[in-house]
Amino acid sequence: MVYSLKQLAEHKGFILALAKRELDAKYKQSFLGKLWIVIQPFMFMLILTIVFSKFARLPSEGVPYALFFLTALLPWNFFTNAVGSAPNIIVGQTGLIKQRAFYRLSLVINRLLTESVNYFYSLISLVILFIYFQITPSWTFVMVIPLFILQAILIMGFMMLLSSLNVYVRDIGLATPIITRLWFYLSPVIYSYHSIGEEYQKWLILNPMTGILDGYRRILLHGEMPDIMPLIYTLGFSLVIFVVGFTVFNKLEKKFADVL
Repeated sequence: MVYSLKQLAEHKGFILALAKRELDAKYKQSFLGKLWIVIQPFMFMLILTIVFSKFARLPSEGVPYALFFLTALLPWNFFTNAVGSAPNIIVGQTGLIKQRAFYRLSLVINRLLTESVNYFYSLISLVILFIYFQITPSWTFVMVIPLFILQAILIMGFMMLLSSLNVYVRDIGLATPIITRLWFYLSPVIYSYHSIGEEYQKWLILNPMTGILDGYRRILLHGEMPDIMPLIYTLGFSLVIFVVGFTVFNKLEKKFADVL
């Protein structure tokens, strides 16, 4: 771990340059550019708000459904976009890996950094809704920072694991979008964790994203501290998946160039 931190420090410039290049390249030919980071979740929110608040009439914890939904959708998008891109991180840089000797984990860090920037941009749409509905976050807003760090640890663990395994088993890249799509409906994004029966809550708490998504809602919408039990499980799960992902990545990365 200490060696990895030293390597990351040495490759800091490379990581930042690569992240900037990816962000610029993604929106270079687009007329609206980075505005799409705000527009896409906002339009998705409008569509599902109409469906679930007007027709399905799902409970929204006493706040406008649009705000209720977007507060969980944005961190969910951060998770699924980062994890969904993980299988292609290494296999998509075959030329770079074969031609240049560098710390390969920097590619994963770069992608996490890129998706984090996209996530922060997307929060503009949430700020717009807070202003529109005249809602002022309380002092608990500062708890978003440790919650984001916890989510980043979880995401990084999955990214290290999936990016390394997909070099050897390409089925992982094909299965990942299917799994994340199913995971969406098993996570409290369109519905509230507290609105389902207790017999289902004990199962939903096993989903590491439950504590994170519900935590964002507790903090931003209700000015409350997150429920501790879901977060304890999420913390334990995140640390385990991070250690497993880190171990697997460092074990497999030695032969990336040979396999690719």
